[in-house]
Amino acid sequence: MAAEEREVKAAPTKHKIRHAVRGISQLKRWKRVLTVVTLVLPFLYTGFIIADRYGVWDAVSGLDLVEQVSATFELSYAPNASNPVRVGDKAWDPLLNLVYRYSSASFDRTRQPKVIARLQASLSTRTPEKGPLIAEWTAPSTPLFIIYVEWPSDKGGNLRNEDWRVIGTIGDLKEWISKEKDRRRFLVQDIFLGTFGPLLAVVIFWLEVKADSGA
Repeated sequence: MAAEEREVKAAPTKHKIRHAVRGISQLKRWKRVLTVVTLVLPFLYTGFIIADRYGVWDAVSGLDLVEQVSATFELSYAPNASNPVRVGDKAWDPLLNLVYRYSSASFDRTRQPKVIARLQASLSTRTPEKGPLIAEWTAPSTPLFIIYVEWPSDKGGNLRNEDWRVIGTIGDLKEWISKEKDRRRFLVQDIFLGTFGPLLAVVIFWLEVKADSGA
């Protein structure tokens, strides 16, 4: 009877030991995985910076198209000077999203915008004054406006006040592009990559503590 009782008591103890060993093994496995991720993070950080430097993220987000629009709006004498951007253009969505994010204008959210255009510049210069164009300059204070109807219209006539509104200037657009790039770098470099590493270190330390206590 005594031998049987010892066997009965030993069975739960063996089960607990196997469970503890299995738990420690899993903790060590997770620690190895997280350690590898921690080692990879600097390479991800460097890769993001290199990709940002060569405009990869601008191309992915469409911000490069907005930069092209901004450059066009700064022209007053070239053949493609200040071409409007319309629904369906490749630059339309990224440009409209940028305007909605940074412009302080009051938008009519019940209507779908049709065109984003530039008003005629009150101040611009070209070099030389006549002949082949070498260089030109348009005042950064030249306004941009958003239009809620097709424009120009075959019907002619002026736009009604409720059909358009000023959203900023060509100088503002350049500033918005710069802000959007800084925002992306802040979210990825500072928030994600900057905090993910320390958090992983904390988790790895916690796993070590758990493994030691289980041992």
